Amino acid sequence: MEIPRGQLLRADSFEADETLRCDVVVIGTGAGGAAAGMRLAEAGLSVVFLEEGRKWEAHELSNKQSWAVRNLYAERGTSLALGNIFLPMPRGKAVGGTTLINSGICFRTPDFVLKRWREQYGVAWADLDGLAPTFQTIEDAVGAVRTDESVWRRHNELFRDGCVALKLEGHQAIVRNAPGCVGCGLCQVGCPVGGKGSVDRNLIPRALAAGAAVLSCARATKVLVENGVAVGVEAYGVDPVLEQRKRRIEVRAKKVFLCAGAVSTPSFLLRQKLANSNGRVGKNLHVHTALGVVGKFDEVVDGWHGAVQGYFVRLPGENAVLETFSASPDIYSVQYEVYSKPMRQLRHLAACGVMIGDTAEGTVSPGANEPRSFVSYDTNAEDVRVIKKGIRQISAIYFAAGATEVHTGFSRSSPLKSLAELDALLAEPRPWDQMNIYASHPMSSCAMGADKAWSVVKPDGETWDVKNLVIADASVFPTSLGVNPQITVMTVASTIAQLQLKAGG
Repeated sequence: MEIPRGQLLRADSFEADETLRCDVVVIGTGAGGAAAGMRLAEAGLSVVFLEEGRKWEAHELSNKQSWAVRNLYAERGTSLALGNIFLPMPRGKAVGGTTLINSGICFRTPDFVLKRWREQYGVAWADLDGLAPTFQTIEDAVGAVRTDESVWRRHNELFRDGCVALKLEGHQAIVRNAPGCVGCGLCQVGCPVGGKGSVDRNLIPRALAAGAAVLSCARATKVLVENGVAVGVEAYGVDPVLEQRKRRIEVRAKKVFLCAGAVSTPSFLLRQKLANSNGRVGKNLHVHTALGVVGKFDEVVDGWHGAVQGYFVRLPGENAVLETFSASPDIYSVQYEVYSKPMRQLRHLAACGVMIGDTAEGTVSPGANEPRSFVSYDTNAEDVRVIKKGIRQISAIYFAAGATEVHTGFSRSSPLKSLAELDALLAEPRPWDQMNIYASHPMSSCAMGADKAWSVVKPDGETWDVKNLVIADASVFPTSLGVNPQITVMTVASTIAQLQLKAGG
């Protein structure tokens, strides 16, 4: 079969097994795969993307969370980490990956994080000034703009008002790749108006325009290795609903870019017992742990209207951010059940979460069957301390904005009328599993670095063990970020692609 240049095809519709030949095969079309593949295709290489999910157009999406988890989320929305707490960990599965279902938040990598990568882990190119042109190119490509006041709606305005009342420094509207945002509040189920710049709407089309091919509904199952060199990928067309294998597809390539994300990438390697001579694949997993707080106001807020996450402030003295968020009434009624009887109370809630750069570490291993993974993660006292500090700061902001009470989301707790009541709650030796902590942004499970003893890939993304097998996704981050990672993922992946081009394709 000739490479279908510039085309997006569904591999589950192939009528026979197929073999393709190209310069580079990219596994995954999320932030990392899209950025790396676009860079390689625009450099003149023939590129084939393999994506397990399917391509969705805006008009095909539903505004129901139940539909989204079945169709847009990895593992049907059941991804989680188990340890001393139960951590939901949502991830996307579609052309565009998690960028299709995230809030579009765009932060550059903090300078202190890059400095640590450079000085402690030997990643010489991790320099904010040196990466500035790449950051700018990526931000321009995905349409990163500061959230306009016209789409904040009341839940973001109230948080802003509280920050102003407390005279906090640095609070501002969040930069998001949502230039066409209309404030419908449905980011997590896919933008129904096409206003969000998920990579299926920009980086992937640019790669296609440069001659790349995308095979959706194609599950990669094996890296083909000959004499210690990656020479291609075995994949199968997969029914996106039943997940049944169909036709076999072999893509022979000069280089393999594995960009399946920090859960699927190590699971994929471990199933094949590949690139793991030092035992570090799947280790060092970091996530952004978070917890939400709601404030109840006398006025009607209708928190599901407006930019889902439109405003933020950093938590003083910590590697953490406080970001507003919103959800649909059904989600609010489950997470904050105390306000669901009567349901009209939900109209008076505004919500914000504390998201931290964790110090705890987890592990990733293959799950019971092919598309599943098992994640183990124990939080620690330091991370819980920072989360509690964030809870108090959010509560202070909401009380300053006029909230009559706040709810921390702790199970078996009641709404709180004052900071004194909150302080008493936070001082209790409450078990961690009564805190409704959730996790997002898995990273660092195939860390890059200059020392083969503890890293999985070199600073240029190539694995130490297998030549021409390159990883370019969040799994290569040596540490946690503390800010939403999609811009970092794209910038790191683009940098790795450029380094591979300099190395000879």
